[in-house]
Amino acid sequence: MASSKPKGYTNNWLGVLAAAKDAGAKFPELVAAQWALESGFGQHTSGEYNYFGLKGSGTTRLTTEYVNGARVHIEAEFMDFADLGECVRYLVTRWYKDWDQYEGVNRAPTRAAAAKELVKQGYATDPRYAEKLIKLMNEHLPEVGEPTVVTKAKPKALLFQIEAHQATWLKKEPKPATELGDSEKVAVVKGKTYGVCAYNESVQDAHAKVELAAGAGTWYVYEPHWSKVQASGEAMPASVDWADFGCLVTPNLTVGEVLQWDKRRIPGPNSSVRARLLRTAAAFQQVREAWGQPLGVTSFYRPEPINGQVGGVPGSRHTTGEAMDIYPTNRSMEEFYRWIRARWSGGLGDGRARGFIHLDTRGGGGFVPGAGAAPAAEWLY
Repeated sequence: MASSKPKGYTNNWLGVLAAAKDAGAKFPELVAAQWALESGFGQHTSGEYNYFGLKGSGTTRLTTEYVNGARVHIEAEFMDFADLGECVRYLVTRWYKDWDQYEGVNRAPTRAAAAKELVKQGYATDPRYAEKLIKLMNEHLPEVGEPTVVTKAKPKALLFQIEAHQATWLKKEPKPATELGDSEKVAVVKGKTYGVCAYNESVQDAHAKVELAAGAGTWYVYEPHWSKVQASGEAMPASVDWADFGCLVTPNLTVGEVLQWDKRRIPGPNSSVRARLLRTAAAFQQVREAWGQPLGVTSFYRPEPINGQVGGVPGSRHTTGEAMDIYPTNRSMEEFYRWIRARWSGGLGDGRARGFIHLDTRGGGGFVPGAGAAPAAEWLY
């Protein structure tokens, strides 16, 4: 007799609802809200198929906790699962049903009460965790007989602005504009600016996936055609706040550029990565000042597993804070490559065809004023 195949669940709100119902959750919409909050609607996991931040033996990652009301960044170990269904069953069995000596939140009279009970039982340290879950449930699936709070969604925070420094395109795919149909691209004139609410780099080429402000949609942009507009006239901080994307690391480099506007990349407070990032940032500033023109950043610090997720090679110096991928914004890539190749003594990757030049500080290498240096290692992308 053929064995029954485990039921697969789609990684979206309805798929999590179905998995939660099958697992025996009294409030499946609460499980879906936890999935949305903990994983960014299924976009990232803390362990293999771990969409709920469930801790245990498995994958070690940097996470944010609240200690005495203050946010701190720590490394923690998270469980790995075979699939979404197994992860949901684990959550429901141990937190929604009665488990060991604990009473499950299925005993709560309403889904809002169940959300608050999760906090009481120590599921999360965020003091606003229950409030966030209730808001998500109200927005997606109000429960009959329970008052619905209609909350207008807040506009997403603006990370920065981008400005086209030449005629270019907004594109629906990270491809040359000539390969896209008219419905898949929008022409942009030189000088046009857009606010950016979300930003995701691509290591494979110099494209970035950006969510534009004011509901203008999600697009791909070819980074060498754009400049990031940063605030000017700000004083250098006494120390770098790695949680503040607008904080200056050097006069011409922000935390946002170093971390690519991704909070998962914030280095731990006791991490030696911070010191290496500061050294690499100082090298960037030397290059920037000697070049005399703005430089764009397509990639800087990429801890694992993010490095692998965006297509970086294992063991990349980006994972240790010793590398940067940069490009000139106002002059040609060819001119910059010839110039920097004679002034860089670390590793140099020729990514001209992809829109960037890779520089790393291997062997203590870095910027050498004047022409006459040679890269310690050199390769072609």
